Amino acid sequence: MENQSRYDPTRKTVGAIYNDAQNSKHDAYVLNEDLTAVMMSSLVEDLNETICDGAIEHGNKPFYITVHEKKDLQMPRALLRRMIKTKYRPYPEDDTMVFYVDPAINDVRFCWCLPHWSEMDNMIANHKLFHDDLVNEIRAWKAHDLHHFGFMKNEIGDWKPNPNWKDKHLGEEKPKFKIYSY
Repeated sequence: MENQSRYDPTRKTVGAIYNDAQNSKHDAYVLNEDLTAVMMSSLVEDLNETICDGAIEHGNKPFYITVHEKKDLQMPRALLRRMIKTKYRPYPEDDTMVFYVDPAINDVRFCWCLPHWSEMDNMIANHKLFHDDLVNEIRAWKAHDLHHFGFMKNEIGDWKPNPNWKDKHLGEEKPKFKIYSY
């Protein structure tokens, strides 16, 4: 097969699939108001799949999922979503959304959601347009205050995960944090 994917040999590369879709002659477009619903529902599907895979990979022990979504300059109408599973609490980086998962007790918690660094100053300047918790997260990140993200300083002043930190439950309560969406 021409342009065969190294990750999934049953299909073409993402770039080839993108080019085929761009060159097709049909009028199937996604309207902007539908895009958010599609992205959120596919995020839930991707999270559920990653939780199942992570439970197997990590032997049913707790782990973290970092969601990184970005646009690709080569494919301006495509959005790349990476689901990264780690055993340890990840360092808070811009343009990420992080969840804690304990598959043994079926517990999923929201850790943080940070926009791209290039959007942060505008969001702080227009803080009344955004949820207070999101603006406070951005301010903490810019000030390098990792206490806000579940870290603490050790004896020599280096950052380490805080073992007593509790992330936000994704249960029956209405979430206090609104997930930032493009």
